[in-house]
Amino acid sequence: MEPDVLRVLEFGKVKSVLAAYAITSRGKRKVDALEPMDDVGAVRHALDETFEMAQAMGEGFSLPLPPVEDVSPAAERARAGGGPLEPQLLWRIAECMDTASRVSNSLQRLGSQYPHLTALGRCIPQCTELVAHIRSSVDSSGTVLDEASEDLKAIRHRIRSLRKRIEDSLRRLIASPEIRPHLQYQNATMCRDRYVLPVNAYRKHEVPGLVHGSSDSGATLYIEPVQIIEPGNDLGEALGEEEEEVRRVLWRLTRSVAAECENIVTAVDRLGDVDLVRAKGAMSVAFQMRKPDINTANVLELLGARHPLLVRLTSRQEGAAPRSEDLNFGAVVPLDVRLRQDFTMLVITGPNTGGKTVVLKTVGLLCLMARAGMHVPASYANIPLYDRIYADIGDEQSLEQSLSTFSAHMSRVIRILKTATQSSLVLLDDLGAGTDPAEGGALGEAVLKRLVEMGCSAIVVTHLGRLKTFAIPRPQVENASMDFDSRTLQPRYHLTIGTIGSSNALEISERLGLSQAILADARSMLDSESAGQYSSAADQIRLAREDAEERLQRTQYLEQEAERLKKEYEETLARLKAEEARRGADFGMQLRDSLAQLHEEADRLYEDTRNSYKSLARRIRGVRDGLAECLEKVSSLLGGHRLQRPLQTGDEVYVVKLHRWGTVERVDRQGERARVRVGDSQIEIAVEELQPWGEGI
Repeated sequence: MEPDVLRVLEFGKVKSVLAAYAITSRGKRKVDALEPMDDVGAVRHALDETFEMAQAMGEGFSLPLPPVEDVSPAAERARAGGGPLEPQLLWRIAECMDTASRVSNSLQRLGSQYPHLTALGRCIPQCTELVAHIRSSVDSSGTVLDEASEDLKAIRHRIRSLRKRIEDSLRRLIASPEIRPHLQYQNATMCRDRYVLPVNAYRKHEVPGLVHGSSDSGATLYIEPVQIIEPGNDLGEALGEEEEEVRRVLWRLTRSVAAECENIVTAVDRLGDVDLVRAKGAMSVAFQMRKPDINTANVLELLGARHPLLVRLTSRQEGAAPRSEDLNFGAVVPLDVRLRQDFTMLVITGPNTGGKTVVLKTVGLLCLMARAGMHVPASYANIPLYDRIYADIGDEQSLEQSLSTFSAHMSRVIRILKTATQSSLVLLDDLGAGTDPAEGGALGEAVLKRLVEMGCSAIVVTHLGRLKTFAIPRPQVENASMDFDSRTLQPRYHLTIGTIGSSNALEISERLGLSQAILADARSMLDSESAGQYSSAADQIRLAREDAEERLQRTQYLEQEAERLKKEYEETLARLKAEEARRGADFGMQLRDSLAQLHEEADRLYEDTRNSYKSLARRIRGVRDGLAECLEKVSSLLGGHRLQRPLQTGDEVYVVKLHRWGTVERVDRQGERARVRVGDSQIEIAVEELQPWGEGI
């Protein structure tokens, strides 16, 4: 993507907003280096990462990522050798790698619902042994701990013993009557790393020892008493040993860092990637953004789109990353734009300061944001992966090349016409301006014709009347206008596709106080032929729009009528099925009663004849058993529709004695009797004489 396009569409300003959501220095550098991508797979992958992060954050996920330092240079220094790393720097390396481990584990714990984030977590190297080694050797203040080595622990124990011995001796000397009167003050001090007493210069012979220095006035001499010279020498030797052992410890830690250099550098870079994704997700949540669909068919559709920088301006927080509640989304009028669904070019007209340029910048910027893996502030977005985006926006002169505004614009237009393809998006602001209107209109129309022939997607803003009628005879071109309140003479900043807008220059001038005489003169000088042509075109568009709206209303009526008929059919079908099942149940219950009676009669006959007429009894027994089997099947079939719960008011029941259906109106507290409405009558009946019916009929 050309740097001029990124600048004109203010992509850098959006990155500044995004950078406020980044936490780490490497993450902020990742934001600064962010650019639109050309590979559709990479774009979709980045958008999926942003989507998962925004979704996780919306569900309360918090990434354990503090503002850790970029320790890559320190790791590279360790690998290069030359000297051991400082303890504080080693501690910061441990902090960074510990953060890498916690971030990696946190992302992987999100599980299969967030495949892109878990994969990102798996890509972060972990150096747990190095972190443990450093933290057991140094602390956050930069002190090398006693536990760093056994030798260091022993040396420091010896140092503490020697210091205690020396300090005890000094306290005794200060308290002794032979020494105390000769001191300038009653405290020992340090001079050139030796313990000394502050002695009056005139009484130096009263305190035997070595003089290590004097005060600025010379009135005080700093004398190391003879009693502590030997332990002082031992202490100096021990301190030297401590220094050497500390250096050996730092060298061991530095070599450990050098061995993990690649992992450290990679981990820092991965943390920057995670911070970038986290920043995108946080901005998506705050700005109520949506994941755009990406297509390769050059079809553009934006619904409810807002320019993110205009939304950012509604927050009073300067520099800080705004929260969603800090932003006033209602203050920015949403925008609906489409291209390549039924036309390839959109010609926008309307009043000055009406928001036409904002439309161009919003469309171009949202295309760039999507290609950079960012969500966009829109209720829906389907964005093409254009091969190039061209933008000639703004009223810029080129002083270095001695170009006027018109020349600068035309230079960019010429470059566009030479290099654009049918897969490109062209955004032209105020085409044909900056020169004679007649020539500018003719030149602008020729440029538009060429763009239509090239088949590229284009959105063009113009004030020229000649270009306002360009779309009428061309089905691949559509007009659009920025709405204008004719009563208040104020722009509404709303884009309406399918209409021609007016610049309303005379009306605005009248409202601002221009004299009526001048306005009348201006109106009389308007080109009547052009005005008539524009009026005719506007009438054609108005009639076409009214016809389209009438067709739309008719279509909506037909859709509603079709939906009503569908619903009526489904309800009728359900009712018929219920009635059919009910009739079947009625027949089944009557059949069951008849079978039960036959079974009882067969049973009695069998008992009467089984002792006298064995052959007849066997035949009757067969009939009885067959009836029993049939009765069991019918009962099982009917039982599948019985309610599996106690009877309730409103349940449908079959009254066995009456062979009729009824509806339960009340059940007593014991659940033994019920009042049932059968037709127009009510009866009180035992619950056991009812067959409750479920929803399976």
